[in-house]
Amino acid sequence: MPIIATLLLVAATFAAAQEVSRHDQRGVQLGQSGDLAAAIEQFRAALRLDPNYVEAWYHLGLAYNQSQKTDEAMAGFEEALRLRPDHVEARYMLADCCRKRGDFAGELNLLAEVVTKAPQFAEAHYNYGIALKNHEKVQHALEELRAAVRLSPGNPKYLLALGIALTDADKKAAVNVLRDAVEHSAGSADAHYNLALALATDGEDIAAVEEFNRVLELSPKRASALRAMGVTLLHQGKLAESSAALRRALEAAPSDAEAANNLGAVQLKLKDVQGAIETLEHAVQLNPDLIKAHASLAQAYQRAGRTAEARRESERLATLTAEQRNRGRAMVLVQSAEQQTKAGQTAQALSTLHQAIEASPGFADAHFQLGRLLRDSGGNPNDAIASFRRVLRLDPERAEAHYEIGVTLERAGRKADALEEYRIAVEMAPCHVEAKEALARAALDAHQWSTAAAQFRGVLAFQPKNADAKDGFDRAITSEGKP
Repeated sequence: MPIIATLLLVAATFAAAQEVSRHDQRGVQLGQSGDLAAAIEQFRAALRLDPNYVEAWYHLGLAYNQSQKTDEAMAGFEEALRLRPDHVEARYMLADCCRKRGDFAGELNLLAEVVTKAPQFAEAHYNYGIALKNHEKVQHALEELRAAVRLSPGNPKYLLALGIALTDADKKAAVNVLRDAVEHSAGSADAHYNLALALATDGEDIAAVEEFNRVLELSPKRASALRAMGVTLLHQGKLAESSAALRRALEAAPSDAEAANNLGAVQLKLKDVQGAIETLEHAVQLNPDLIKAHASLAQAYQRAGRTAEARRESERLATLTAEQRNRGRAMVLVQSAEQQTKAGQTAQALSTLHQAIEASPGFADAHFQLGRLLRDSGGNPNDAIASFRRVLRLDPERAEAHYEIGVTLERAGRKADALEEYRIAVEMAPCHVEAKEALARAALDAHQWSTAAAQFRGVLAFQPKNADAKDGFDRAITSEGKP
């Protein structure tokens, strides 16, 4: 190519790149000014000129996320990650989208990668710690929250989260950390409230009541603080003050069954039997499964000489206690069945799961594990699907059950039905990678190219080295638009 032609080509390429950058920068400026719709148009304009411009995809995701359009935001972040797998910010924001969609397992997976790749990212450690705590992975959560505090000393939000997480693990340490949180945010009702709870848990009732009073100075109608203070005063034997606090709690939150139960217990101690009966009847109306309220109500009826009603409440108490005990037994049996399955003891595992279901018919995990085992051991697919359907009747939001139904249907040759189950699973849990990949492959087989491309893109955001997903994405993109 002649030198002049080469120079012209380079100049044209540079000019085009500058135009793309100008649209992207203008979009950022508009987004910062609050004009998100106009910002989105600028990012779209940049991507029409250069579909591989990573930052425009990332900024587009941010704009959609701020606009509360979570699905569109996810698509932007996923494409940014497909193009640049090491884009930490896009991975972090994708985790935020997973959380907003209620897909907490997906959030956990993404945040684990973020803190590994960006160990100095304090906010990521904080959010990862919160997510881990919500999944009851307390020790790991403490590690992440400590990392956040270490990276950002004195940050009241991080100190508060660490203190709350420590409350059950190390009461003294929790109190110390929460005192620091209060010191760095003296006007925060949340900080004072959680310090008060930690003090009460540690047996420092007098100091706890002082903190609860500070909470109420900042937030006079905070029902949770009034209830907790009422319980703390009860522990101190200050029955009249406890009753007053609990009444205020119920005035602030009339549907608080725990407050009603605690007030009823105080009224019994004050020998106000009729008042206790009225309050405790209200508590069990609010929460029919509140075992403590049934126990106290049975006692109140007995004191009032209402023997038949006392017997009824005692029977209800026994039923609820047995259900709780049976649920615990079912949980242990399901764990045993998992071990038996791993050891290849299929018949024993099936028997154990049936025992779990007999003990607690409403325990969804037992039905879920039974469905998997029936399918994977070569049982009747319809029986497996029936087990998964029972899971969904008990827990309609359990996306994984739809995914497992899809797997079962696909193995049985019912591909169209499987595709629809995968579609539901991904709609409910958009960060469920196995479901996304299954939907992508089913859509590819059905020549639904746009669906396949979108789902393979999502898979690659989580698994950038997945060669099969790369091949599937390329095939879908190549085929899209063809007759």
